[in-house]
Amino acid sequence: MENIKYLPCMVVSEEETTTEEKKVSFIQYNAEGNNLEAFLGPLEANILQTMWDLKKYPITVREVLEKLKQQKSIAYTTVMNTMDRLYEKGLLDRKIEKSKSGAYLYYVYWPKLEETNFKETAVRQVLGSLLDNFGDLVTTCLVDKAVLNDQELEALKERVEKNLKEKQK
Repeated sequence: MENIKYLPCMVVSEEETTTEEKKVSFIQYNAEGNNLEAFLGPLEANILQTMWDLKKYPITVREVLEKLKQQKSIAYTTVMNTMDRLYEKGLLDRKIEKSKSGAYLYYVYWPKLEETNFKETAVRQVLGSLLDNFGDLVTTCLVDKAVLNDQELEALKERVEKNLKEKQK
């Protein structure tokens, strides 16, 4: 037992792994947030963006930590807890791996969605909720906003025409 190295890591057991799929759910929307921070907290957004940028899966908490440390000082346990929270939200998946010596277990993670899929899913979820709750008001506001920009208005017009043609088929 004296050869075991104790690292700041989550205590896990092999029984904890399941094949149960978690549904991706964005439970918040921050109208003042920029990009990913409109859907996630700043650190959650930073970790997810870091993982997408690294494009190395699966990835350990330590690897994410090392990349984040290039921007600011941050604790291993903070990154570990945030990645666990992203897993609980259904945004990351994970599995347990053993260390080379077999002395301890640790999680490796990977995003469940690619960046573009995440953004599309998040926007559709927020818009779907808004439409369910406020119906025509949402449509009116979207059109009014699109009218302010000729490119957005043209894109909206083309999208509506395309959907109408597909619906008539």
